[in-house]
Amino acid sequence: MNTDMSMVLPSIASRLMATITEPEPVVAIRMLIAACLDQSSSLRLRLPEVKQLFARFIAAIMRERTDALEAIANSVEKQITALSFRPFTPRQVRQILGITNQERLFWTRDGRLHQTGTILNNQRGQKFRVPVYCAERIGWLSQNPDMIAAWRDEDARILTQEGLSDADLSS
Repeated sequence: MNTDMSMVLPSIASRLMATITEPEPVVAIRMLIAACLDQSSSLRLRLPEVKQLFARFIAAIMRERTDALEAIANSVEKQITALSFRPFTPRQVRQILGITNQERLFWTRDGRLHQTGTILNNQRGQKFRVPVYCAERIGWLSQNPDMIAAWRDEDARILTQEGLSDADLSS
């Protein structure tokens, strides 16, 4: 399994600062974005947020506020690193992997999907815990849809052998 956590992202801040001296800094930044996305499947799954972080730096370059560039570059690096490790919620897992909630629940219970913890959600004054899933694992599964297909085939085989329904698996 390709482990995003073992692939430490390149030092983004120093590379961002180096783009200032490039003849085409925006092109250089786009290349850096592509390099980050190539190294981290969890960042690819959060592309809009990644683009927004780098857009801050590009805007600063365009304003020619060089005094603030290093601070912004360091901030972008910290945020990109945090973003690459931020776990996914059940809704995000379903959307990314194209699975049903029933499949998510069953695969979590039997250990195929690893829940990494919970977050506290406050909705309309009510607090409740939401399970979260490892960004690295979900990123890997999104790149290996054959694994999801194999899990579905295995579930279908079990259902057929035991004469169960889909509802029986999730209970």
